[in-house]
Amino acid sequence: MLNSYQRIRIQKINEPIELKLDQCCRRIICGRYASNCNYIARNGWRNIEMKKNLPIILGIVSALLIMSCANAKCPPGGCGTGDNSWEKSAQAFISSDVPLAGVVQDRSAGTGSFKAGEPVGGIVNATGDRSAPQLGGDFVIPNSRTNMFSKGETLKPLEAISNPEVVLGVTNKFSKGDAHIRGTIYIPSKSFLQENGTLKPISEIAETLGSAGISREDPVVVYSDTFDSGEAAFVFWLLSYLGQEDVKALDGGLKDWTAASLPMETKENHFTPTNYTLSLKPNLLADYDLAASGKAQLVDARAFLEYGKGRIPNAFFISSDQVVANGKIKDMAQLNDTFAKLDRNKPIVVYSDDIFKASLVWFALQLMDFDSRIYSWQDWQKHADSKVYKIK
Repeated sequence: MLNSYQRIRIQKINEPIELKLDQCCRRIICGRYASNCNYIARNGWRNIEMKKNLPIILGIVSALLIMSCANAKCPPGGCGTGDNSWEKSAQAFISSDVPLAGVVQDRSAGTGSFKAGEPVGGIVNATGDRSAPQLGGDFVIPNSRTNMFSKGETLKPLEAISNPEVVLGVTNKFSKGDAHIRGTIYIPSKSFLQENGTLKPISEIAETLGSAGISREDPVVVYSDTFDSGEAAFVFWLLSYLGQEDVKALDGGLKDWTAASLPMETKENHFTPTNYTLSLKPNLLADYDLAASGKAQLVDARAFLEYGKGRIPNAFFISSDQVVANGKIKDMAQLNDTFAKLDRNKPIVVYSDDIFKASLVWFALQLMDFDSRIYSWQDWQKHADSKVYKIK
């Protein structure tokens, strides 16, 4: 296929063909194959009859172009001229392409402090201007939304992960060799749950964290593939409940990180095992007594069909889909509308049969500075099946 350096205009099938070549390729052909150019100069570009000679002519010209462009060496001033016009033309052509959203990195480089758009370990993205908006929805421009929420400090912007922070990947879909944020250690979120979806004993959870080299004093940034999976929100809630002194959730997820062309790697990272000491925050986990007391507002985060079949009496319906959009937590204005029916002066209990869904709604409430905690629908069923409000 002819590239942008050639333009062929074919007229009607029985009419002559006009073949125009850009200046660069004209110089190459005429410089290396003068006899061909002399022939063309004598006979003109327009007197080549299409029926007879088009396949032959196109074959010859294509072969000459391929051979010439592959082997030609031009002086610094350009082919056949005293300036660098060929170099400028080539550079303009290359620069016109849309940059890729990949990353170029030195895998041997250690984890360091970095920000979006800055070199990491001396390596920069070689695919072009990464801030260009030409990639549309596939390209993410890093920005901070922490000031958009009442309690936005729990969100970690894409462009700012520093060296002391432990990067914790919690997706359940991770496979060995998958690309991830540089410095990531992986603990699948399901590692903290029993088969029925409820929490494992706290002692087992602490042992899992300590074995991975995480201590309660470490600053931790949690992320998953996309935030709307609920995995990062759940582990953020869990670490907060265990007493983690500094924990944040990445605003978005690995998908947004990749789209912003931020540093990644495929190597596995391991920390020296340590002892994880607990300092539980009981105000983040509700029990049956609080859920049944009438002192708290109840939010059902299950699917609407399940809510319709049966729910805790007086529970509001707010699904996890109502607090996320495009893989991220919605903006403050949208969350204000979603939570408009809730009273800020009363505690809120979010429950579901899926702790990931409950965690998403809980996390959104935390960003808006509501006093909220998580509860289990399974626990309610064990204690008070007769008190479940059912549609008849």
